[in-house]
Amino acid sequence: MFLANLPIYKRLTHKRSLKFAQYLSQLIPENSSVLDFGCGNMYTSAELLKISPTLKITGVDPVKDQNLDDNVLKPGRLEFKQLTTREVPFPDNTFDIVVALATMHHTDDPEYYLSELKRVIKPTGAIILVEEMYINMIDKVWISSQDWILNKMKAGIAVPLNFRSHKHYLNEFNKQGLKIEHEDGIRSSVTYMHVYVYKLRKA
Repeated sequence: MFLANLPIYKRLTHKRSLKFAQYLSQLIPENSSVLDFGCGNMYTSAELLKISPTLKITGVDPVKDQNLDDNVLKPGRLEFKQLTTREVPFPDNTFDIVVALATMHHTDDPEYYLSELKRVIKPTGAIILVEEMYINMIDKVWISSQDWILNKMKAGIAVPLNFRSHKHYLNEFNKQGLKIEHEDGIRSSVTYMHVYVYKLRKA
């Protein structure tokens, strides 16, 4: 849609992406191989690479975002792969870090994809999950509404809205054998007041 092509939309999105990149850079060691799961326009990955130029980042998404500029891609450092299968298209134990930034609720099965992210991290690797999680039904309605509005500004973006509660994710981590190394929240504005951050490792 045309709204995502407006300069003000791109400026605001870049600003948000820079903030996330600055935050994520504190959790990702230098020289890491990184999978950006549900990478979207790859603004965050591009900014992250500027901060930590030794990283090797691969972004995957079922849809190539209308604002993903091929000129920002750097062979061997910042690459995009379109997701054409249900499975994450990489062998077991491939990446040092997998980042899922506000993307799990856009999948048809967040629990399945959490297991897939666990599968593709190395034994010493980690998942960084940045996700909106509700704590009650008012929260769920709020985050679903704002997410639907924001994503309908862009062409071809599925909006399944498969949000899960904070309690559900904590139970799922335990069920899938993931231990919490880092726990935090990013609530810098009204529209992102429910974002939780977890760095997870194989138990």
